[in-house]
Amino acid sequence: MSKETVAAVLVTYNRLADLKKCVDTLREQTRPLEAIFVINNGSTDGTEEWLATQPDLRVTTQANLGGAGGFATGLDTAYRAGYTWLWCMDDDCLAAPDALANLLNSPNLGPCIKNSMSVSVNSRDELAFFVDRPNQSYRKVSDMEGLDLIYGVASFFNGTLVHSGVVEAIGVPDKNLFIWGDEVEYMTRAQKMGFPVVTVPSSVFYHPASFDRDGIPWPAAWKQYYAVRNQRRVLQNQFGNTLGRVLFASWATKATFQQAMSKRQNRFYNFLLYGEATLDSLTNNFRKRPDTIKTLQLYKRNHK
Repeated sequence: MSKETVAAVLVTYNRLADLKKCVDTLREQTRPLEAIFVINNGSTDGTEEWLATQPDLRVTTQANLGGAGGFATGLDTAYRAGYTWLWCMDDDCLAAPDALANLLNSPNLGPCIKNSMSVSVNSRDELAFFVDRPNQSYRKVSDMEGLDLIYGVASFFNGTLVHSGVVEAIGVPDKNLFIWGDEVEYMTRAQKMGFPVVTVPSSVFYHPASFDRDGIPWPAAWKQYYAVRNQRRVLQNQFGNTLGRVLFASWATKATFQQAMSKRQNRFYNFLLYGEATLDSLTNNFRKRPDTIKTLQLYKRNHK
């Protein structure tokens, strides 16, 4: 049997200090990587110049296509290069030295997706991303420790090990989703095709803790547009095209009016943003980039 090969796929945008730390943790893996692919999403902070001085990194520089476009390019590039496993991560991740070894040594599930456990870099007894399931909540590291595998739980793309057989079957992330929701869409697409998706708690990745997306202050709240718009694709993967669309319309309408009734300072803009995202999703308009979101344009005009 031929040796399994692993390539890291790292997407970066304007976080050079974080990128350097992340790359260091990849170089220090107890199970060495065969290759490190870095997708530079048009950084303007000296990242491109630094990457040019790193001969062991295989760099692609492209326009800022968001996380979705970065991982689409990275997975496609590494898959075409013939690696068995593709290990995906953002630039603000830090891998424990044995993170890759423990992923590879976990129970063999054939072609699948295995995720490292994402631990908060600020509070190392807490998970970076809370997961609430009907029968179990995962919030602390102790909720996952001691288990070999946790099925159906994974924090894409933070130490996400994707088998090349999965990419062959389902393709790469949809770059039209840009950010926020692209990773969940990819996960649910894999599950829909029957591939196991698991977290391996013995493999640790450190990541800044998640935050309340609904509470992001303007103007940065434009990111929520993508979380709402992309949710239709996730629900259609889970429940089929027709029911998924109905569930999305119901959820998004309710969420939009909740924004109007909230006590938040910019509830008017939140209401417009949710409404715009809902309409664009239902009319299949996945072309908008941040500078063409109408609610953000209105906010900027009114706050010069």
